[in-house]
Amino acid sequence: MLLCNISERSARIPLRVCVLLFCLQVLAASVPCGAAEAAGTETLRSSEYILLSSENRGGYECLHISYEAAGDSVRAYLLVPDPVSSVPCPAVLMLHDHGARFDIGKEKLVRPAADAPEHIKASSAQWAEKYFDGAYMADSLAASGYVVLVPDALYWGERSSADAQLWSELVYGDSLETESALKKACRTMSENKPDIGVLVRSLKEKVFEGQRTVYDSLAAGNVTWAEKILQEDIASASFLASLPFVDRERVGAFGFSMGAHRCWLLSAFSDDVKCGAAVCWMMMKRDYDSSSPSDLSMRILKLRDDHDFPDIARLTYPRPMLFVSGRQDPLFPEHSVAEAFERMQSIYREMSCGCLHPGKPCSGVVEEQDSVACESGTGMNTVFAEGGHHCGLPVQRMVCGFFNANLR
Repeated sequence: MLLCNISERSARIPLRVCVLLFCLQVLAASVPCGAAEAAGTETLRSSEYILLSSENRGGYECLHISYEAAGDSVRAYLLVPDPVSSVPCPAVLMLHDHGARFDIGKEKLVRPAADAPEHIKASSAQWAEKYFDGAYMADSLAASGYVVLVPDALYWGERSSADAQLWSELVYGDSLETESALKKACRTMSENKPDIGVLVRSLKEKVFEGQRTVYDSLAAGNVTWAEKILQEDIASASFLASLPFVDRERVGAFGFSMGAHRCWLLSAFSDDVKCGAAVCWMMMKRDYDSSSPSDLSMRILKLRDDHDFPDIARLTYPRPMLFVSGRQDPLFPEHSVAEAFERMQSIYREMSCGCLHPGKPCSGVVEEQDSVACESGTGMNTVFAEGGHHCGLPVQRMVCGFFNANLR
């Protein structure tokens, strides 16, 4: 394992990156455990990390790194404003969605590095266009002065299966990648000319159903997949908060879809996260379909048996939270989301012993025109946006306003 050595690598790595890495090495030995150990989870087990590549993106640096969390090696992008100010920066841990798309993870939120495979770049661009109006949220936040960390969850991105990458090469690869993928498929299937359409469908189904294998294999070792993801997210938040150029009192979390589920769990169980923005994941438990393999990466039965989803507000309180849902979202019906929003609002009102919005009635749901966090920088903010399961530019501006109100 090759760790960063400034004297050996300075000829290939920009000076500003070497300075960042030196600061990381100096501070890494004192990474705090915080609430993670109190919750029975693992924080960063080792002070070691690996720099895989770096590139300047005109105002911020994109570092492709690897670090250990919850017993596994995690790949991530770390975006750092350039130049690093003497005053520590606010930071956001960004958590990617599920989407039944496994070849990419962090690349759903960050523009892939220049040395990323062409099929990953193409897959990422298609995803960003479909769900984020073509924007990369992590890059946008970094350009506005935030340090941003975006890791791959287990079974996504660089931690996905060989079949997921083969599928990606066939669907999004250039001619050389597609030809290489077909040769791999021929060897695997012992066929000379597999039908590419049949092959793509078969691989997609195999990777989707592979979630059951991941869940079962972890369960055999008495590990719950969703809890492992949470442990890794807690470790990632601890790592981000420990960076010398990050103000550990100004660290937030963001997630879309499954990432939103990860965000509100992380906000409940990590002392390092001071506020959270969760887009497109909240409803009442009775309306939720838990039969799909897509639920396996989010299933923590010991929480679901005793609590409903909006009850998480009892654990996130008093952190400022922003929950956004699309009125036309087919996965999270408006009536169920509205009831969940009202319960979360009620919990925050109950626990704060009064209205969280002085001088303004608490209706339980904030309309889109009132979408930015309340001026006091505290409270439960619930928003219905127009549209479906989507995190387009209007929602991104909403999230940015929330972070500016609570982390600036």
